Amino acid sequence: MEPFNLTKISGRKRIKDRGINWKERYREKSLTLKKRYDKQIGQGAYRRWEGHDYTTNSDYYVVVGPTVQSDFGKCFFAGIKKLPKDPHKKVYSPSGEYFINIIAAYSHASNKWGVPFPTGQIAYTQAHLVDVKIPEHIKG
Repeated sequence: MEPFNLTKISGRKRIKDRGINWKERYREKSLTLKKRYDKQIGQGAYRRWEGHDYTTNSDYYVVVGPTVQSDFGKCFFAGIKKLPKDPHKKVYSPSGEYFINIIAAYSHASNKWGVPFPTGQIAYTQAHLVDVKIPEHIKG
């Protein structure tokens, strides 16, 4: 007789598996950044999505774009943050990871959170960021 095997799967679903419909959306500050980066670096250098998670009744945002990091210097960032319920509350910087090129950042965001990978994305690298002024903290 074979032993009875119980495998228990517990915990929340990964964000990618929650069926969030991500829509590209910019707020006042992020729209200013998008326009500046589109002009200085090129199309698709900065993107921001928002989506509603019906499993937790929470809104999230995902951002991919240029940043400055102590180990890499100027690089690309992919991060996520839960938006506050009150639209007038402060929005804090997202948590995420740093990359030396934007394709890796978009791939990470797509694989981890399910945001759409931009079609026809130009493969920006750290070399594209040399002459670009990047704020230290970018908030949603």
